[in-house]
Amino acid sequence: SYWFCGIFAILTNWDSRKLDCIICYSAYNLGERLPRKLYCGHTFCQACLKRLDTLINEQMWIPCPQCRQNTPLPHGGATGLDLDLAAFLGVKAEVENQRTYSQKAPLETKPSVIKQPITDQPPSAWANVAVAEHRFRRSPCCKHCLLCCWWC
Repeated sequence: SYWFCGIFAILTNWDSRKLDCIICYSAYNLGERLPRKLYCGHTFCQACLKRLDTLINEQMWIPCPQCRQNTPLPHGGATGLDLDLAAFLGVKAEVENQRTYSQKAPLETKPSVIKQPITDQPPSAWANVAVAEHRFRRSPCCKHCLLCCWWC
């Protein structure tokens, strides 16, 4: 689908370290550490932003720890700030990849496969193990001529 292609394009240009908050060094997640963007464009986890609000001239602000530009605190607090969509999609893709990997793990832990090195195993040991091959094709949603994998 086009949704996956868009995430693939984002993640190919996305450094995995950018999925961590630079204040607390924790990985963003889909819970309390959602990646929230300040008006200046810098992103931090929601939990850290909740602790940064300050009162200036009778209004609540969040000063950016990187550039010191102030962002007015929304009525809902830090949870009212916009999500950093690229970081959010990266976190969501990681969660889905972990879920997919954990569902496929039983195939990889078959006793006949683990007990021997692959070079010592007879071909019949792999006869019933399905190996998913990635299918690559061009898609109109790719603006950089990327070949996108369309998983089964």
